[in-house]
Amino acid sequence: MAEPRAVEAIVLRGFRTGEADLVVHLLTLEGRVNAIAKGARRTTAKLGARLEPFTRIEAMLAAGKGDLSTITGAHVLWSGDDLRRDPLRIAAGTAGLEAVVRLFPEPEPDERLFRGLERYLEALAGPLGDDPAAAAETLTLAFALKLLALAGWRPEVAACAGCGGAVEVYDAAAGCAFCAACGSGVPLDQASATAATRLLAEPLAPVALGPDARAAIARVCRATAHEHGDVRLTLLGRATG
Repeated sequence: MAEPRAVEAIVLRGFRTGEADLVVHLLTLEGRVNAIAKGARRTTAKLGARLEPFTRIEAMLAAGKGDLSTITGAHVLWSGDDLRRDPLRIAAGTAGLEAVVRLFPEPEPDERLFRGLERYLEALAGPLGDDPAAAAETLTLAFALKLLALAGWRPEVAACAGCGGAVEVYDAAAGCAFCAACGSGVPLDQASATAATRLLAEPLAPVALGPDARAAIARVCRATAHEHGDVRLTLLGRATG
């Protein structure tokens, strides 16, 4: 086996294989990596506990067979334990990981994607204010919007793209919003469009938008991902589906 090298990584998901092995999907500064941790599921193994989703680690990776690397060790940089203690945060965190997996299936490196996911998970693990459910849902939507922008599908919704007037609809194929006279698409009111524009522009933070705005922004995210990436986004909360 080749000499292992240290790689900073966030664990996206894991799958059981064999009698005691674990295959994990990692997001690293070098891109997406799939790796096998041999014997990680044995009760005496310490490695498996370090390969839970959400965990940021320094992984020791060695070349394996084909595209599957081998994890020989891992040092925890951020455990994500505060996130895992709350079902709401777990659901939001899982939605964020799934969005990364679905929108960025290729292995190309992208430091902005890695650091964005890092910030999202840390913000989700922190204080969520007086309405945690609304804050977690809004944070998930903000992250989804930023992922769409990073993928090259940024929704332009500040004003009608035709006349500059108030927004009434969003056209996912065009990637922008219109008034009813200039275009058609899914409903999007101006207040929600303004909120989406702010979420795109500002750093990730647990602000709480109202249910109507969350539902409208979720429609924009889902329509954009489906139109341009043939991806169905799973978002948090009843309003977002």
